[in-house]
Amino acid sequence: MVIVIAALIVVLTTTVFDKIGLPVAFGAALGMFISAAAIWQVGNKFNSPLKNRILIDKQSGAEVVLKPDHSLFFIKMQYWAFIAGAIGLFMLINLVAGRQA
Repeated sequence: MVIVIAALIVVLTTTVFDKIGLPVAFGAALGMFISAAAIWQVGNKFNSPLKNRILIDKQSGAEVVLKPDHSLFFIKMQYWAFIAGAIGLFMLINLVAGRQA
């Protein structure tokens, strides 16, 4: 889901930047920032503690808590937002530094 959100938003922003005549690379960097915000929101919604379920074993009476686990490579979905934001920041710094040189 993280990859799908990031890819769709980056494609959308680069297409818009191309249509209005701005550099597409800046659209990709902006798309990563926007996708970071979207990933954070969706990840917090999917992994909400409000969705925890408590099951009770009839024989032993033991409680088992089922927690939602939406993750990619063992990293919870909402924390991928920081990675996406860092990629966007790296892209933006690279673009600005390249333009100055």
